[in-house]
Amino acid sequence: MRPVIYYITITPDGMYADPDGGLDGFDPAEEEHRYANRLMRDTGDLVMGRVMYGVMDYWDELDLDDPNTPDVECEFATFWRETPKHVVSRGDPELRANATKLQGDVVEEVRRMKHGDGSPIGLGGGAELFATATKAGLIDEYRFLLAPMALGDGKRLFAELKEPLRLRLIGSTTYPSGSILLEYARLEEPR
Repeated sequence: MRPVIYYITITPDGMYADPDGGLDGFDPAEEEHRYANRLMRDTGDLVMGRVMYGVMDYWDELDLDDPNTPDVECEFATFWRETPKHVVSRGDPELRANATKLQGDVVEEVRRMKHGDGSPIGLGGGAELFATATKAGLIDEYRFLLAPMALGDGKRLFAELKEPLRLRLIGSTTYPSGSILLEYARLEEPR
């Protein structure tokens, strides 16, 4: 069975974006970027929401031949472009090569993907997709990069959860920039 790994940058006050949809003021250092590169390299398929897919458009447009483009960014863009993407959308989004609209019920489609063989499935998206996947028990590991800033107002990652999310810490890394990577496994509910 393929594990599903959810990864996102959030602030200590639980925001994944400011009210305008960005996270201005946080620019991950090379160490954080290298972690994301390894995560993307090891991902077999990526399931993401339409808005997150649009935010990640930068990596499709990045000029890999520009000598001013940092190596760490070229590396991430290469892994990004190679990874098949499945976009969750109610509409008909414009998709680039190597991306398809996820057809049908997202929970059932991700369950079907999990039961196949292959590398881990990456999951990326905002509060609604996060809550849907969490409630359905689809996510095996949660990886939160805590940016060293608080927004006070913005898009709250945990806003759509209706029940407590119980997690077990499996790893943590503190970076020189002040950000902290927290890696959790889903804690199985007692039967």
